[in-house]
Amino acid sequence: MSETMLMAGNDGESATSGQSLRMAPGLAFLPGVIVDQHFAERGRIGRLLGAVAQNPRFLGVGLDENTAIVVEAEVRFRVLGEGGVYVVDGRSVTSSNLTDEEDDRALSIFNVRLHVLSQGDEFDLRTREPASRPAEEPEKELLPA
Repeated sequence: MSETMLMAGNDGESATSGQSLRMAPGLAFLPGVIVDQHFAERGRIGRLLGAVAQNPRFLGVGLDENTAIVVEAEVRFRVLGEGGVYVVDGRSVTSSNLTDEEDDRALSIFNVRLHVLSQGDEFDLRTREPASRPAEEPEKELLPA
């Protein structure tokens, strides 16, 4: 459970400048991160981009169903499961239209980074860089001996 959790917003639609997102405090096991779940299955990329546009210092993490991240000492995480993990990094955002007067315009956000990770891949939370790892390593850990 992250510091901030997404509770509600429009699934499967483009984010808008006036998008109403409901966020709530999580258990803060993962500070500086916003987590969204059932990610690809419910088309939540726009929702996570909107959350990061509102909070560019936070890292957005979208988790597919049957997929998890294992966080090690708040320094890195690795991916387990059959789906993907989407990491949205807004720290280099140079512009967005969140404060525009028109609430129904499609969201503009410039210089956002997106990483898509699968089983075995790791992500360094300090440097915000992904690393590819063989998927077989976590499979061996998960299988009964």
